[in-house]
Amino acid sequence: MDALSAVLAPVRLKQTRWALTVGRTPWGVALSGVKSCVRFHYMVRGSAWLSVANTDEPDIALSGGDLAVLPLGHAHALRGHPRSSASVRFDDVARCGSRSAVMQLEVGARGPETSFVTACFVLDDPLARQILAVLPPVIRMTPEAEQGGPSFLENIQFITREVETDRPGSEIVLLRMADVIFIQILRAYLARVPDDGGGFLGALRDPSTAAALGAMHHRAEAPWTVASLAKEVGLSRSVFAARFTQLVGEPPLGYLTRLRMQKAAILLRDGATIAKASHLTGYASEGSFSHAFRQWAGVAPGAYRKQLHESSPGAD
Repeated sequence: MDALSAVLAPVRLKQTRWALTVGRTPWGVALSGVKSCVRFHYMVRGSAWLSVANTDEPDIALSGGDLAVLPLGHAHALRGHPRSSASVRFDDVARCGSRSAVMQLEVGARGPETSFVTACFVLDDPLARQILAVLPPVIRMTPEAEQGGPSFLENIQFITREVETDRPGSEIVLLRMADVIFIQILRAYLARVPDDGGGFLGALRDPSTAAALGAMHHRAEAPWTVASLAKEVGLSRSVFAARFTQLVGEPPLGYLTRLRMQKAAILLRDGATIAKASHLTGYASEGSFSHAFRQWAGVAPGAYRKQLHESSPGAD
């Protein structure tokens, strides 16, 4: 299994929301910031200006076929003209929308028409947040730049047709496609990262570091050491440790411990016993696992699971 596949294998989108917006000049919509929410806007036809709040990003001109991805949940606005008012609160409309899988929205007056598909992918997975944290506030993808990945464009166009027609079964189709699109967005962005680019995604471009990351994610429970990881990727212990630390930003075993604890947190959230979480994260005893988890989370595994239960909807 390649590194990106191994990293993303456990990541699942918690929920998705979709909307088809038709704007007639003058028009503008504003979207508030939402943590752990990846949004994208695909311009079906027409043009728009995207402005992202609380960043240094300049306004971005979008035209038919362009895709704008906002992976960090920033508040932003879309307008038919740079000086148009974004007076329509998209979030307010969404809360009052129909029960259909896709919300339909019309804004503006009687001028030239622009239509675009909006999606929101909600993630609550710590492994996914680690990946998103290294992405920029906005990623613009154009048909010309993505010609190397026709399947990606075909999938976006397929989704557009599903959103526009909102046929029976669209909700499950869009949910399944959202996983695919999310991975394809990350893959397309990864292809842009320079070979010497830093950060987690940059590390995936380095063959030996990527192989080590893939091995750890695929077999987090294995009794890895720096020496065994170095042997796995065909490097000396010292060269591997130095390269991994430089590219990832932390030593191999520090990364492995954090990965195991994140996996344990997901297992406990999903109802696993402490014994099972201990076994699946490579600890020889519940005691050693509980000590490591307390060091990472600040609370013991049992207390962590109790907190999750008490904070979940419908808890007594």
